[in-house]
Amino acid sequence: MAGRHSVPSILFVGQSKPDVAKLITAVTGIDCSADAVPSKNPWAVDCKYYTASINIKCGSFQTIPAAKDLVEALVVLFDPKNESSLGALFAYADQLKSKKPDVCLAVCENFDDAKETYENVNQFCSESAFELIELSPGASLVAGSDSANEESVRYENAEEYGTTRVLNALLANPWSGMKRKKWSPAAPKGEDAENASEADGDKPKSAKAEHSETEALANSCAEQMSSVFKGEPTGASGDSGMDDLLTKLKQLKAKSKALSDDERKKYAERVAKSFADATGLDQ
Repeated sequence: MAGRHSVPSILFVGQSKPDVAKLITAVTGIDCSADAVPSKNPWAVDCKYYTASINIKCGSFQTIPAAKDLVEALVVLFDPKNESSLGALFAYADQLKSKKPDVCLAVCENFDDAKETYENVNQFCSESAFELIELSPGASLVAGSDSANEESVRYENAEEYGTTRVLNALLANPWSGMKRKKWSPAAPKGEDAENASEADGDKPKSAKAEHSETEALANSCAEQMSSVFKGEPTGASGDSGMDDLLTKLKQLKAKSKALSDDERKKYAERVAKSFADATGLDQ
């Protein structure tokens, strides 16, 4: 039987224990006391691609992860409006340079439109390999809100901020000991398949042409992922290969806006499956 330390961990740290406790509960669903002491039971993750058992640990800015604890993700909760908390974040990140976990998240409530502070923290996080996440950004920063404009928008949708982003960032990590699921996109059955076939036949030529272009672009993205992540030759390599892939993914996103919700979902699943194949997550 695997030892206790074979189970990977997420370390949550911050100056306010009650706030850390709230964040742990909001992200994992695990109840914590006001002293931020999580349940002894590990977080049982069961998502679309894998299952995993992950220990939840908490501490202060003086808590440095020990190698034996298998801390694979770090979530640092700070207050950008508090100079002491901000300074603690900078000092803490500096201490972790030689032992940084795979996932490092710097989480705060918001910057209250303090643009200069945001830019400084964002630059620091980028240079320190932390992802900066706001839990409740101002409405003007979120696309679609009445007060948002082209210059102010920082987030395109709700999945780019809040506890949703914290959760998704953690779920994207390939955890030690995780059990991968066999996955393939669901195919339409029976009457749904027949209706889908008839719908394709009824599409005007312009829609069919758009669909063909999107199909070709999706296939090209899949090939490029093999080139970037598996080293299979497709004519591009290294940084140029990654740049090419990112360009194609942006083009695919733009083209998908003209498709139906079902078609967009199909292409999203194809890209996810190609990524899983290229990185070994489907094995």
